Amino acid sequence: MISAITVFAQSSNITGVVISGEDSQPFPGVTVVVKGTSIGAVTDLDGAFSINVPDASNATLVFSFIGFMTQEVVLNNRSFVEVTIEPDVSQLDEVVVIGYGETKRRDLTGAVGSMNSANIRETNKVNAFQALQGQVAGVNIQAADNKPGGGFNVRIRGANTINANETVEQGGFSAGQNPLFIVDGIFVNDISFLNPSDIERMDVLKDASATAIYGSRGSNGVVIVETKKGAKGRVSVQYDNYIGVRQAYNVPDMLQGDEFVQYFKDAVVGNQWASGNRNFTVNDVVLSDFMRPNEIANVNAGQFTNWIDLVNTTGAQQNHTVNVSGGNDATIYGFGLAYTQDEGTFQGEDFERFNLRANVNTTLSKYVSLGFSNYASFTTRNEGSREGLRSAYRLRPTGSPFEANGDLKFFPLEGETFITNPLFEPESMTMETKTLNYLSNLSLAVSPTKNLKFTSNFSPNIEFRRFGEYRGRFNKSTNGVIGNTRADVTNGNRLSYTWDNIINYNTQFGDDHVINATFVYSMFLDRNENYRMQRRGFTTDQFLFYNMGAGPDVRDVTSGFSKQTLESYTARVNYNLKDKYLFTFTGRYDGSSILSEGNKWAFFPSAAVAWRVSDEIFMQGQNAVEDLKIRFSYGQTGNNGGGGGLAPLGSQSLIGNAFTNLGGQPFQTAFITSLANRNLTWERTKEFNLGIDFGFVNNRIYGSLDLYDRQNTGIIFFRPTPSLSGYSGVFENVGDATNRGIELTLNSVNVYKGDFKWTTSVNFASNQNRITRLYGDLDQILFGVQAGSYIHRVGESIGSIYTWVFDGIWQLDQLDQAQSFGQLPGQVRVKDINNDGVIDANDRDIIGNNLPKWTGGITNSFNYKNFDFSFFVHTLQGAISPSYFHISHSGGFDSTPARFNSLKTNYWTPDNPSNEWYQPSNNGPFAQPLVYHDVSFVKVGYITLGYNFGDAIIAPLKVNSLRVYLTAQNPFTFTSYEGWDPETAARNSWGSANLSRIIMGGINVKF
Repeated sequence: MISAITVFAQSSNITGVVISGEDSQPFPGVTVVVKGTSIGAVTDLDGAFSINVPDASNATLVFSFIGFMTQEVVLNNRSFVEVTIEPDVSQLDEVVVIGYGETKRRDLTGAVGSMNSANIRETNKVNAFQALQGQVAGVNIQAADNKPGGGFNVRIRGANTINANETVEQGGFSAGQNPLFIVDGIFVNDISFLNPSDIERMDVLKDASATAIYGSRGSNGVVIVETKKGAKGRVSVQYDNYIGVRQAYNVPDMLQGDEFVQYFKDAVVGNQWASGNRNFTVNDVVLSDFMRPNEIANVNAGQFTNWIDLVNTTGAQQNHTVNVSGGNDATIYGFGLAYTQDEGTFQGEDFERFNLRANVNTTLSKYVSLGFSNYASFTTRNEGSREGLRSAYRLRPTGSPFEANGDLKFFPLEGETFITNPLFEPESMTMETKTLNYLSNLSLAVSPTKNLKFTSNFSPNIEFRRFGEYRGRFNKSTNGVIGNTRADVTNGNRLSYTWDNIINYNTQFGDDHVINATFVYSMFLDRNENYRMQRRGFTTDQFLFYNMGAGPDVRDVTSGFSKQTLESYTARVNYNLKDKYLFTFTGRYDGSSILSEGNKWAFFPSAAVAWRVSDEIFMQGQNAVEDLKIRFSYGQTGNNGGGGGLAPLGSQSLIGNAFTNLGGQPFQTAFITSLANRNLTWERTKEFNLGIDFGFVNNRIYGSLDLYDRQNTGIIFFRPTPSLSGYSGVFENVGDATNRGIELTLNSVNVYKGDFKWTTSVNFASNQNRITRLYGDLDQILFGVQAGSYIHRVGESIGSIYTWVFDGIWQLDQLDQAQSFGQLPGQVRVKDINNDGVIDANDRDIIGNNLPKWTGGITNSFNYKNFDFSFFVHTLQGAISPSYFHISHSGGFDSTPARFNSLKTNYWTPDNPSNEWYQPSNNGPFAQPLVYHDVSFVKVGYITLGYNFGDAIIAPLKVNSLRVYLTAQNPFTFTSYEGWDPETAARNSWGSANLSRIIMGGINVKF
């Protein structure tokens, strides 16, 4: 009796709640057991539990659920505990969004890559594209601009079309070749406005069978983004933040001090040699004959200026995100607020973003539910000066930044008015873009029976954008003249909406047959307006671009409008036979307003089959293969011309206007600007995909392998016409191309023993692109962009680089041979391809293209007790690109001896017979091959060390979880490329920015 009373006195009732680490929602059905006893409980629908524990001071509770890692918690006399259990990645049967629905990955028949919120949070990136970069096989994401808030270019499975308006600055990319982006069911142009911490998951649909559900809009792949939603249960508040500093690194090695003086002398010699005076040597150089007096004074005094160090600064980066969620059986809600700031490494560069997220879902009755979600983003991007960094690299170190009285010197090199002092630029050039982006989704769902559901989603997207530019008096373009000041303002607004009406029908016949059918009617509208004004001659810099009336010189007043619509009918049927044989059939009928009459509508079918081999009887009884599924699919998608540069009304004859002088009076005239093509029809993409999903050793090793063959037919391209026609060209379906490739994703739990766990995720992709047909009898199209020469040739990749083949430098003992080609020693030597003794356009050849031969990424994660450590590395190999850094900063403008500073190169001189780089100021007529460089790289994306505080510390603080961490973002880049960043090599140096690393610390706390 006494013993019984003692036991009763020591027994305690312990309550708590269990949260899923996968989606941060209350977790029902979790088993809770007092370790070492048979005493147990199960969490209810709110994730709550109650259990009597004999000795709360020493007892340990064990939490377990199939597919999730078992967790043990020591009570230490606590009466309430909140526990988060994480998914066991070796067993997780994750749900994948596939367009107008979702499915378990085990039932997937197409090629889909994914990132969940945990993966995204681990990257700690400002931009959603940065978070996705290098993480999914076959998805090539490259930075287009390294300034804060800069854009990214995306390609899925290679180049799918030929773009008439594509520029080298785009690095072979264009917006029309980007995939379709969908955020919470809303079609958007990109996802850079999102706060990555707001993203629940991203699914990338890659093959045509997966993207066919989006028909004409899915030819370049589809990226589906779901933001975080509310969670049932008591109110939960989570705060995430990080604060860090940004520093420039991988800074190109430019000539400084005495090195530049020697280079200058060698350039004077080269200039003389190019003029025919080969008897002139470096000993004949008298600096005062070529340098300005202030430079001579600085050289004699040993006073040199490192302009790069002078302009580079340290920037700050921070992000603060608050998420609130809660709800009950009838209504769940979620709210989020975020602030992001990011400063560049050149004064005046910064990016600021505010994000607001709110959603509510409520069950109105047994049959009807209503959902309403909102997402708003307001961004301000200041590019600063596009000229400042370039001027810092161009200026000779012999110049002076300051006058004798300490004032800034506008022209550091006396008499040189082409390059101005970059220290003036931050205050003299403003380029600001403000964008308000609002997305909404109103959803009504009616379920008259348990098998049938009707959903209507209305999803508007409203965007307002204002770009303002002001160039003050002390700016390079205004050159110190007040009358040259200019202000430029562009205002634009975009309204688009998607209205989807979806019927889902699910049924099962017996134990072996399951059918899931989806039918969709969809309408899409996109409407754009823009207005632009430029005025000059401002008498003060105080107004910037906010008082356009103060500029008397009106240079430009324009406006524009466009609208396009798309109407679609879609059907998809999934048939599951015995949970082993999976079939998917999809058809979409699209009508586009862009294309010509009679060709607006097209049908895009697809079919896929999958066989779960591991579920067959003959696979039972063995332990080597845990999961094995073979997938095969074929599908067709379309492109209505956006990738080829076709705008709304692009298939029509359009009328322009101009003024002409008749009798001394101006008269407005009208004229036809373009030819119509009434036969213009859809581009089509036809794709075969063979895939294998596998899991070995109890799914400690799992992944997928995909082989694909994608054929693009009827590619839309702006075909030039003879000038005698009076028109520049016409849009036509001109050619075909193929993309063939392989993709591998491999995940492994390398070690899982006791408190230590080590996991690895690897992806690899290789793509081969070929043009198979061009219009008429043509087998190639030549074109040039800025300093580059390119070709579309049958049998070669789209946009291949077409130039002379570098063959070293002409040497002194090759004088006679060099002169036979009209060249001199010290100049660039190229191959005589046709061996006719003449170097001309016929000796050009394809030397490569900007499409990588392969890409890959690897993530390693380590967990030991409360510590976590992870790092991510990604690579791009085999791409060739024009380098505008080398055009601007390696002697390309040295017809005047060493007018600009130069990158350190192993250049040729009579005493240094290099075969790598030409003699300064004597490059010869065929230096173009040195513009192109291998831009392969290996980048460490992040290195993170974190610590999760235990219950003993956080329980008294009324905190459910607390983690602190340190991260190095983009800390190392390994590349042979000598410019700022191999990713942005193709970008014009006007507007370029440093490659930078960010060192940050952060906190994740949940209440």
